[in-house]
Amino acid sequence: MQERGRRSARRRRRIGRALVLLAAWAALSGCLGPGAVRFTRMRYNEVVRETNDQQLLMNLVRLRYADSPVFIDLPTIISQFELAAGGSDPGPSGSQTNFGVAGGWARDTPTINYHPREGREIAKALLTPLSADLFSVINAGASIEQLLLLTINDLNDVPNAPRATTLTPTVSDDNAEFLRGIRLLEALRDREGTELAIGTTDLSDDMSDPIDKDAVDGGHLLDAATKGYAFRSQGNGRMALVRRQKDLFLKIRAPFVNSHEMAEFARIFHLTPGLDRYRIRSELSDETSSGPPKPLDDHDRGTIYLNMRSVLQIMTFLSKGVCVPEEHVRSGVVPMTPGPDGRPFDWTRITAGNFFIASQKHRPKDAEVAVEYRGYWFYIAPQDVRSRAILSFLEVLFALQESGERFAGPALTLPLGG
Repeated sequence: MQERGRRSARRRRRIGRALVLLAAWAALSGCLGPGAVRFTRMRYNEVVRETNDQQLLMNLVRLRYADSPVFIDLPTIISQFELAAGGSDPGPSGSQTNFGVAGGWARDTPTINYHPREGREIAKALLTPLSADLFSVINAGASIEQLLLLTINDLNDVPNAPRATTLTPTVSDDNAEFLRGIRLLEALRDREGTELAIGTTDLSDDMSDPIDKDAVDGGHLLDAATKGYAFRSQGNGRMALVRRQKDLFLKIRAPFVNSHEMAEFARIFHLTPGLDRYRIRSELSDETSSGPPKPLDDHDRGTIYLNMRSVLQIMTFLSKGVCVPEEHVRSGVVPMTPGPDGRPFDWTRITAGNFFIASQKHRPKDAEVAVEYRGYWFYIAPQDVRSRAILSFLEVLFALQESGERFAGPALTLPLGG
């Protein structure tokens, strides 16, 4: 009888241990996967965003001091979640429960890959001038004023402080007239008076000799179209092959064609007033880059020619929005330019109203993004929405310029255990 009782007790303890372990395993495995994603994904997302902003801000500050920018990417984060469960049995001597004690633990062990951008990869992204095609992002909601302020050295020879794109300018610069012109365009866009459109243009100076139209069949038409050409009638049963080119146009809606804003915009940028559309071209395009520059003729005055900047020029331009501490001005650790009055020129006026990086000795409270450099804190104030928008837009421009070989180089892998 006693033996049967002992066997029954051992059986109850084995069942109890199994139930304890099963319950612990079910509790951990049932919620760890979804719970881990819910707990960690947005935390990683926010940290990546914050550190990207800090890196970009740090590089802008470095450029203001004529120091080299450094870019380190974070291409991958691999997070492994480990779990374990265990239980204890009180043994035959008994305890407060016949089912024992269970326990478990979980651990997140991320592996982080760092990729320093260097050599040909970073040079291509930083030094290649932007394309006028990027103006299609205006239709995605970008501010015309900020887009043109960042990306244009001059528009139809009206300068946008091009000396501000050099690390150590020896002469001060100004962009007041340029800003006035692009703000007129921004005001028109806010009133839905303008829009960007893509169209095609026949290049009359790139035309073949006329041929008999009976010699042209459907195959020829299709082949020409796929290669960017088209057949055009020349009269008398003759046709010629003409190269077609996609162009970006600034279209002016009818009620605004003869408005005061458009007339003043045309005056500032040497355009023919009263047109309902203006072609937008980069000065580095195939059609405009061959041969020496020529003065604008009547045909050209219907075209907006853009002298586009590279990402490095944009960053150097924005670095002029850094408020340099007076101590650094006196000590000479930062490049300064003499102004017309002989005193150090205040470069922050070039980006005033659009981009400003403040500085102070102690770490700022509630700053949107802040970095410490040369004993001072440089930051964007939380209420400065326009500066934050430009910082975000700069990251987008940089991404557009990057080559497809972005992560071809060596990577530094750091396993982090806990």
